[in-house]
Amino acid sequence: MQTRRALHKSVKGKMLLTFAPPFTGSFATFNSTVMNISKNEVDALNLLVNIEITPEDYQTKVSNVLENYRKRANIPGFRPGKVPMGLIKKQYGKAVLIEEINNLLQDSIYKYITDEKLNILGNPMPVEQPDLDFDTAGSYNFQFELGLSPEFEVSISKKNKVKAVKVVADKKVLDTYVEDIRNRYGKMSSPETPEVSDMFHGTFTEVDAEGAAVEGGIVKEDTQIMGSNLKTKKAQGEWCKAATGDVLPVEAAKSFVKGYNVAGLLGVTDAQLEASNGLFHFELKSVARMEPAEMNQEFFDKVYGEGVVTSEAEMRSKMKEEAERMYMNESDQYFLNNVAEYLLDKTKFDLPVAFLKKWMQTAGEKPVSAEEIEADWEKTERGLRYQLIENKVIQLGEISVSQEELVDHTVDMVKAQFQQYGQQAMDDEMLKGIAENALKNEEEARRINDQVYNAKLLSYYKENFKVDEKEVTYDEFIKLVTEKA
Repeated sequence: MQTRRALHKSVKGKMLLTFAPPFTGSFATFNSTVMNISKNEVDALNLLVNIEITPEDYQTKVSNVLENYRKRANIPGFRPGKVPMGLIKKQYGKAVLIEEINNLLQDSIYKYITDEKLNILGNPMPVEQPDLDFDTAGSYNFQFELGLSPEFEVSISKKNKVKAVKVVADKKVLDTYVEDIRNRYGKMSSPETPEVSDMFHGTFTEVDAEGAAVEGGIVKEDTQIMGSNLKTKKAQGEWCKAATGDVLPVEAAKSFVKGYNVAGLLGVTDAQLEASNGLFHFELKSVARMEPAEMNQEFFDKVYGEGVVTSEAEMRSKMKEEAERMYMNESDQYFLNNVAEYLLDKTKFDLPVAFLKKWMQTAGEKPVSAEEIEADWEKTERGLRYQLIENKVIQLGEISVSQEELVDHTVDMVKAQFQQYGQQAMDDEMLKGIAENALKNEEEARRINDQVYNAKLLSYYKENFKVDEKEVTYDEFIKLVTEKA
């Protein structure tokens, strides 16, 4: 059974753990631990753990390691295995002692957390102390700060109303879909009279103020531009009146609509375009027009397969289903955002804020200043609070994900990719093999694990909240989301 990835959550590159510290290995198995551990409960969310390490805790292990070093040591003047222990201790004793004490500390603090059934936030933080004397073996005292996860309850019931939407595909959307797909399956023609939506093919040549070609200037042959990308109606009209062989004046800075990639059109960099004088002639070679596919059975068969659709009405019905299925991800996310807002508003608990802020300064790959933590704290705290609430919901709903479910979900993803690119899917065994191989990648496995958990959480919320759903068009949905942002 898979554990919920929400045990940790990225916050500006750092990891916030909510149940268990991230170390390699199982909490159930420890190489060595110490007996002298005590605690000081600072408050309900902060704990100070004291660990005393005595010679009895480490001497045997240190001696065994040094003896192995002595057996393998190859030092001039001594036969193998006959190097004096005093020399070995002088060379390696301090390093071996420090390593063993570090191992004891790690094993002991994590065993203590497990034995005491502590739910911690972040990692144990060692308390700074004066330099320790490792030259002379003796007893050592260490302290660790722990931030504890708060105790709280989450209330979810059919009495609680949460807003949701169903995004429907209206006539405007379907008209656009029909136009796009007819153009996709259409044919190119060469019209006698150009229109602004046609594609103009020709050659751009950089010229001077008198219209003469600039020596060594920009020349781009066999390029094309749609008439609608011209900025003014006047220019569009002039191009639509042009015939093959005509030369049309162009100014890079003035002739095209805002945001158009003129440098890309001319096959140069922005710097090269900037260095030119910006004046060009476009010699028209030809005009191409996309003739939309006719609404007939041949067209329907190409789009959906033979005999699946037999009329425009059926095609629009199928498009409506596809569009609304595509909208579901966005509408589901809208619902989840509303759930999060509701739960954050209704679920109150304290956090070990000072501990978390201090821990986060050193938790990432690079140190972060207290000022940076403070600047982002409101967003960080909100994310952590919802993560804790979400974990509580997972426990409440007894939600879990099995390895088999991960494989099945990955297989469905692979099938969808094949369908997206119009490829025939492999047989089930091959798909399962691809899925199992993908799940060997730890990052990919976590991502898919999250997806399956999120789907189960979505179902749980829909089953246990009172869902206040209304139908909206896609334009209305965008407006709704924008106003809420």
